[in-house]
Amino acid sequence: MILSIFMSVAVIVSPVVQLPQSHEYRTAHSEAAQDWKGFEPSLYEGEWFDPQDEKIRECISFRESRHNYRGTNSSSSAEGNYQFLDRSWRDSLTHMMIAESRKNGDGLIKQIRELRDDPIRQWNRYFQDRAFWTAWQFGAGAKHWFEVIPSGRC
Repeated sequence: MILSIFMSVAVIVSPVVQLPQSHEYRTAHSEAAQDWKGFEPSLYEGEWFDPQDEKIRECISFRESRHNYRGTNSSSSAEGNYQFLDRSWRDSLTHMMIAESRKNGDGLIKQIRELRDDPIRQWNRYFQDRAFWTAWQFGAGAKHWFEVIPSGRC
């Protein structure tokens, strides 16, 4: 006589809870963030964004790179739309952006950390715009573009 024993195993599957994504997270991963040329309204609208300074951002973007997010400077390490000195700015910008992400819970800390491995000219439009506003800080950072601002060109 052969005795067959069937065991029933209950598998409990927990549903994966998808947390709602922040506006900043969705924008950072949007199709618009992959657009590398031309002036558009800022994709970043976080803590440092000020719509009243969009005209100055547009002017700086034009003067620095002709609105080219992949722009490079042949005589320095400046690159990206706002011509940040890559070696000087990459770590400090990401440090400041991570601090804001922690404070606001936008879900972008991992992506911002990963930016440290990429030249600024390779950051998408969203992250370069965010870097601008983070450095600009309601005009307190205007000194970073001192060659553009005091001359009255912007």
